[in-house]
Amino acid sequence: MRKILIFASVVVCLLFLTSVASASWWNVNWKYRREITITNVNGTLTDYQILVELNSTNFNFSHAQEDGSDIRFVASDDETLLSHWIEVWNSTNQSAKIWVNVSEITEGAKIFMYYGNENASDVSDVNATFIRVIDGVVGAWHFDEGNGTIAHDTSGEENDGVLCDGNTSNNDGDTPPEWISGKYNKALKYDGNDDYVNVPNSESLNMTDFTVSLWIKPYNFTNPTTGYKAHWIYKAQYIAVITTSEGHVEIRTIDNTDTVVVLTSNEAISLNMWHQITYTVTSTGEIELYIDGELDNTRTFSPPPLPNNQKLCIGSAESLDFASYGIIDEVYIWNRSLSGKEITDLYDNYGYTTPNYPNKVLVRKYTEAEPVAIVGEEVLTILSGVGKLITIEREIGANYILWKWSCTNPNALVDVFVDGSEVLSAASAVSGEYLLTDVNENELHIIKIANSFNASDYVRDEARTLPPFSFFLALLLTTFVLLVIT
Repeated sequence: MRKILIFASVVVCLLFLTSVASASWWNVNWKYRREITITNVNGTLTDYQILVELNSTNFNFSHAQEDGSDIRFVASDDETLLSHWIEVWNSTNQSAKIWVNVSEITEGAKIFMYYGNENASDVSDVNATFIRVIDGVVGAWHFDEGNGTIAHDTSGEENDGVLCDGNTSNNDGDTPPEWISGKYNKALKYDGNDDYVNVPNSESLNMTDFTVSLWIKPYNFTNPTTGYKAHWIYKAQYIAVITTSEGHVEIRTIDNTDTVVVLTSNEAISLNMWHQITYTVTSTGEIELYIDGELDNTRTFSPPPLPNNQKLCIGSAESLDFASYGIIDEVYIWNRSLSGKEITDLYDNYGYTTPNYPNKVLVRKYTEAEPVAIVGEEVLTILSGVGKLITIEREIGANYILWKWSCTNPNALVDVFVDGSEVLSAASAVSGEYLLTDVNENELHIIKIANSFNASDYVRDEARTLPPFSFFLALLLTTFVLLVIT
């Protein structure tokens, strides 16, 4: 890949210079910009976290800092800076995942991504981007895989579960929990016979302060075969969410005398509807039960709770007589007692987890049809003034460069010169472009855009790296040209 140096002379009225620059380009210290179009939007979304994914096909990682510290996102007004958080930035593998908080989104909305400032510092801010960050998560099973026999734990603790059919000799054969549409994306459906997810015991799941949360959609409150209470999550009485035949939620743990402690909800839940069940246990002996984000019941016990070395079962107890019949989604376990506000925020929104940021739940907004961010083509920074030296690029083997310009005055007309010859006369400054062909490696071309009022240049990226010797040679030639034309 090779770079081509081009000397661009922009003739402007100095009276308008400052206003032109500020209106056309967020900050001239950033060399590159890409327009991002947001699609798949129903209605209007406010303060929504958009995922922008970059790769070698839609981004040139060599144009940004090695760790992406110079990345900035700006609203459609090209003035308002947007909060963002870089989840992944790997310039070697040319991949990145960036979350951006956009204040208002409708179908086809535009924002801008700026980069190319070697002096910029990192402003990636997870707290400013998301609604809140809930720390201490040690188990997070979203069941979004949609296939296979593994339910991955995305908390960073690697407490992966295996989908199991506990009795392969009965009438349903070897049929583990079924992947199905859930509360958020995918979920697991349990048949009430022998389905469960087996999560092996680990030290990270044995705590004296903890919170358990899960979404359930019960088809039956009890096991349809035995009539016993359905167990939706269970770890040998230490962790247990159970439903009674009347639809009440029963929470269990074990106190310091090895006695089972039970807390039953005041309100009953409904069949065939989604409910979030969350409860907290403290080392000082308090239990709080929340149903659909609201505190339902509390009790005390002899502290602290006693952990055990048993496996964690999702969808049943160890005995299949207590297998649940319904759908389970979004299971979390924290190693601390969450506050009521944290629980409410989680109920009202979506809890995103990733091994890239372990032990954190990032609370964000969610809509069933998730918006999609489409990354546009790269343009070079605005040039306002006289005698600007820029470097634009082209791919190896290409013999052309497409050069674009824009002006804030929609009625402006410009004249374009290449190497002293006029190639366009009275061209539109709003949508103008010129294709420079027969471009060879290490050439110096002089392009001038002239306008009696004001003008601004944009150049679209088309190339790569110039050898050091050629660079200095081109620089000397440019200096010579400057002396000649001045």
